[in-house]
Amino acid sequence: MNATRGLCCAFLTILAPWAYMFSVIEDYPSWVSSIPAVLVYFIASGAKVPHINWRKTMAQAKEKTTNTAHVSDAIELDTPIVRGEQTIDSVSVRKPTAGELRGVNLSDVLQLQTDALMKLIPRLSIPSLTDHEARQMDPADLVQLGSEVAGFLVSKRAKGEAA
Repeated sequence: MNATRGLCCAFLTILAPWAYMFSVIEDYPSWVSSIPAVLVYFIASGAKVPHINWRKTMAQAKEKTTNTAHVSDAIELDTPIVRGEQTIDSVSVRKPTAGELRGVNLSDVLQLQTDALMKLIPRLSIPSLTDHEARQMDPADLVQLGSEVAGFLVSKRAKGEAA
């Protein structure tokens, strides 16, 4: 730890004049001049610099965004969606949050009303579809995706599943 503290102090002796020079400039934020003082206090107090394992952190972030318990199985599209050179053959939908249901009548979603589905599918699809792609979608594919979304809105008790 002493070597780390020594390196940080050496770094601060180089950084301090630059921070002072930037604090003299009018448009530069005033808090810049306090950075060296805070770092010196931090190092002198013997506080340990936290070690971040970025690979683990990124893996955890991906895991949080793709929670498979709330994502439907891939739905094969009857008519694939062409986006530039990419062709989307299958789409999954994830369980909506309350905020994503904003502006949509839930009874319309349960009745598979076209306007409600075209509003929700771009918000919930994986890979994410655009509004235009949702409007141009084959009606059979729209109904399949809509029935998956409607299935997320029905309680486990109503489905007859164990809670």
